[in-house]
Amino acid sequence: MSVRSVSLRAAATFVGAAALASGALLSSGPAQAATASIGAGRVQLCAQGNYAAYLVFNTAEQDQSATATATVAQGTCQTFDITNYGGHRQTGISVFGKFNTSNSSFYVDGFNVDPTGSGWKLFARGTTADGAAAAYLVIEAQPRS
Repeated sequence: MSVRSVSLRAAATFVGAAALASGALLSSGPAQAATASIGAGRVQLCAQGNYAAYLVFNTAEQDQSATATATVAQGTCQTFDITNYGGHRQTGISVFGKFNTSNSSFYVDGFNVDPTGSGWKLFARGTTADGAAAAYLVIEAQPRS
């Protein structure tokens, strides 16, 4: 795992936690209404880069079999239920992209969530150029009511 991946994961976790603690969304305007409509225990993935993307769920401890979602086509969004592993455990959400020129995938970023908590909206952005080094994740969270 590169230093870039670790720092992005830490930043995403911090930003998501700060948004939940403050009760604010990470963006303003029309995106707020879209995020609010996702609902608790759900996540929406938007593939806004030059690549398709998908999610992989696991426990935060990575001790279960991972579950992958359907692939979200470039330029579209799809909403999924967050897998709940029970026992008050957090669910790890990892975002992967698919290269345009092969069947290979690459890790974009990931973070841990309460599977029964707030709805999440994820934007997979950037490009697959330079081995997908320019791919990144933007996270919006709906505050728990």
